[in-house]
Amino acid sequence: MKLFYYLGKREPDYRTLMHFQKDFMLEGIKIPVSRLVIAEQTHSKEVHICREIDCGAGIGNKPQIPLADGLITNIPYQYLLIRTADCYPILLMDSRRNVVAGLHCGREGTQKNIVGEAIRKMKSHFYCQLTDIIAIVGAGICHKHYEVSQELFDNFNRALRKMGLEPDITQNRHLNLRKILNAQLIKEGIPEINIENVNDCTFESSNYHSYRREKTNNRQINIVGILYG
Repeated sequence: MKLFYYLGKREPDYRTLMHFQKDFMLEGIKIPVSRLVIAEQTHSKEVHICREIDCGAGIGNKPQIPLADGLITNIPYQYLLIRTADCYPILLMDSRRNVVAGLHCGREGTQKNIVGEAIRKMKSHFYCQLTDIIAIVGAGICHKHYEVSQELFDNFNRALRKMGLEPDITQNRHLNLRKILNAQLIKEGIPEINIENVNDCTFESSNYHSYRREKTNNRQINIVGILYG
């Protein structure tokens, strides 16, 4: 089996995909919309284990996977789509067990540790070994541009301390999601050498949609799947 992943930029974009709902090409790979799985993305820590029947969720009249912000599959030719525009996409891939996951990680999902939830499900449902899991953290809003209220800042840091993580308080009321997501991956047992980062800030780079910069309703599409069965 071969694992496939794609971390998106401005194009192809989510709104155009939803408007036309036609098969499309990514890096020479044809992605049938009937094989996509799209989550509702409610800023939860819910991680859904996909079944064959979930193919096409979020396309046409078929509802998105309710509540979920994470998707896991071991089904060939099923493509998990995570949409982002300042939040971070995280893709988890185990080529030994042929299991992949896509996660939508914003402030709330990070505070609830969706990363830990996904890794635990990969272990318990698919018997993945931590040393076999590769994690890729995509583009998201950087520390400098992510200022929140004092209440949200304090609540976020309180939740991190309960997880046994040290908050980044170098800049008051600014959240460093990338640093925390990496720390969560390591705390869950993913070797640091297995973690890759796309160190782009969606707010700073016009190559990306950014809700904070543009108040846009459009999103990057980030996809992970298994190509060969």
